[in-house]
Amino acid sequence: MPRSKVNTDEEAARYQRDWGLLRDVPLRLNVEVGRARMRIRDVLALEEGALVVTQKLSGEPMDLSLDGEIFARAEVIIIKDRLWARLTKIVGGER
Repeated sequence: MPRSKVNTDEEAARYQRDWGLLRDVPLRLNVEVGRARMRIRDVLALEEGALVVTQKLSGEPMDLSLDGEIFARAEVIIIKDRLWARLTKIVGGER
C-alpha cells in the first residue's frame, strides 16, 4: 500500500524536530589519504622531506569516516594550494 504524502510530510517534520537538538553537536570527520606500515627503525629515521609510501595508488578514492566507520569515498582535489575531498560515493558499514 503506497504511503500518503501527509504521512511522509509528518515523518519529515518529526525527523527535523527529533534531530534538531543534535544538529549542532560537533563531530570529528577523518579523511584518510592512505596508510603505511613501517618498522620503528624506519620511523625513527624519518626527516623533513622524507617520503612515506602509502598503500593507496594515485587516483584511488580517499576514505571518510566518523568514529572509525567509513561512510563515504572521495577524490582529492586541490584548490588554491589546499586539499579538498569531493565526495564520490556514500557507503555504509564498510571498513
